[in-house]
Amino acid sequence: MKLIRVFDNQGQEYQYPLEAAVAEVTIGRSQSNDIILGSKTVSRRHAILKVTQDRVMLVNQSPNGVMVGTERVEHVRELAPGEFVQIDTFRLCVEVPGAPAPAHGQPAYGQPAYPPPAQPSQPVLTQPVHAISAQPAQPARPSPQRAGGGEKSAERLFDDFMEQMFPSDAGDPRVNLSGNVVQNMNRKSRRRMVEFKSRVHETLKDRLDLHSFEITDYRNPKVIRQVSKKLKEILDYMQAEVPPPFTLDDAFKEMMDEVCGLGPIEDLIQNSKVTEIMVVDREHIYAELGGNLVLTDRIFNDAKSMMTVIERIVVPRGRRIDESSPLVDTRLADGSRVNAVISPVALKDPCLTIRKFPEDRLGMRDLVRFGSLTMDMAKFLGRAVRARKNIVISGGTGSGKTTLLNVMSSFIGPEERVVTIEDAAELQLQQEHVVSLETKPANMEGKGEISIRDLVKNALRMRPDRIVVGECRGGEALDMLQAMNTGHDGSMTTVHSNSPTEAIGRLETLVLMSGMDLPARAIKEQIANSVDVIVQQSRFADGSRRVKFISEVVGIDNDGYVQVEDIYRYKQTGMDEDFKVQGYHMATGYLPSFLYDFVILGLARADEFF
Repeated sequence: MKLIRVFDNQGQEYQYPLEAAVAEVTIGRSQSNDIILGSKTVSRRHAILKVTQDRVMLVNQSPNGVMVGTERVEHVRELAPGEFVQIDTFRLCVEVPGAPAPAHGQPAYGQPAYPPPAQPSQPVLTQPVHAISAQPAQPARPSPQRAGGGEKSAERLFDDFMEQMFPSDAGDPRVNLSGNVVQNMNRKSRRRMVEFKSRVHETLKDRLDLHSFEITDYRNPKVIRQVSKKLKEILDYMQAEVPPPFTLDDAFKEMMDEVCGLGPIEDLIQNSKVTEIMVVDREHIYAELGGNLVLTDRIFNDAKSMMTVIERIVVPRGRRIDESSPLVDTRLADGSRVNAVISPVALKDPCLTIRKFPEDRLGMRDLVRFGSLTMDMAKFLGRAVRARKNIVISGGTGSGKTTLLNVMSSFIGPEERVVTIEDAAELQLQQEHVVSLETKPANMEGKGEISIRDLVKNALRMRPDRIVVGECRGGEALDMLQAMNTGHDGSMTTVHSNSPTEAIGRLETLVLMSGMDLPARAIKEQIANSVDVIVQQSRFADGSRRVKFISEVVGIDNDGYVQVEDIYRYKQTGMDEDFKVQGYHMATGYLPSFLYDFVILGLARADEFF
């Protein structure tokens, strides 16, 4: 049976027998480790010993490094039986049956000798270490402490608090696609992998002439087959160069994603649980997973590979991105919204934000099931759409405005002609008689731009029954309000704001951006006469999205302000033990002025509400 021997700076020895033939032993300051080293300069997870029947591998997990003799181990090193490892003031080795054990913890195999440790003042402690894969219940383990123990001073307590709040370990905790926290990646091992992939890529370009492929060919099945076949041949020849702990399969998968996919974000795109992807720089890719924002374990090789991915998204959609036009809004084939920013606007690396479009189209029943609104609220919104009320959906970024707009559009009758206008097409109306329009950026000469405002004006000449604008963010708000007030009842749009009252102020500001010198009173009257209902959508701290208000725009009061009355509202009562928002939707008791329209159109009975 193999044995791990640990010596502290007082000469105290601890023995950890390895009962399993194959074991993975974690070493560090945290209580979750198999061997706990009680020193502030030891990282929470400092190193891992991977012990098999015939090999012992040391994997460094800390920026402080690990010493083996005079060699500083940055990532992986194979240990000889009895070879000592130095972590801070602690020394440890793995002894193998039949191999000569170094006496009194002295180094073996020609390493420099350490001072002989003092005679232990108490018997040697023993504690078995099990294979991590089995995950048995672990009894209490001895925790070596540095000299000068005893009660902690106020300064030491403060240092411990700061270490807990701001850990000194390099990197941030990263999460894989299963939602599990993975170990902090060692940058040196990743750099070795990047260098290896670079050599493979150069060889692949020489043998396959990748330059001859168009940027739109990366999804071509014929190209994928050619690249896959040639890449397997190259990797089989270079498999000895694959840096540990990566495998040949890892290298093949990463190379295929780079050559025929979207690089490290390919798996994030394909994962249905990921709703948003945010690339901050090459080493920080965040994702919204299950409503929570997490740092993933994916990284880009360099800025060039980031630009390649951005171009593969942008070019097929007829958009361009370069130094003269460093900002772009576009979409993926499934409708997911994409925003990219490159140099000189992005100071470090290109930035990429992808808001994924759900594979399964949500319906009103789904929103009710999720708790976004109640069945009574859903019925009210459905009747408001059928009664051709002009509706503005208000909310913050990522609150679900577009999703709610998609769902509410399902109540539009199939006999109606609908024109949708967007910057990047996201709406997926279920009706057949839908004309979808999308803006066009300027060309290289700065000409040919077609804005949302141009499209709204053009839509009025297309004999629409309803106009649906994905989002009003500029002077098109004035044209939208005029359309709502001149026979195109039942039109819908979204704006960015945090409450129905703020939505009114936001619309006033957007109208002023049109360049028309209109008095404030005229703008307020235009809004009051055009908008019937404001639906406020909000994203809460736990990631849940709910309809917070359904309000009616009543008119203008005596002081000249647009008056808004809440019909439904959401009342938050607190947070549960899992930090989930708790609350309920309620009807305020206010009866909307157009309630009788529902009865006249046969959409409801007078006694159904409240």
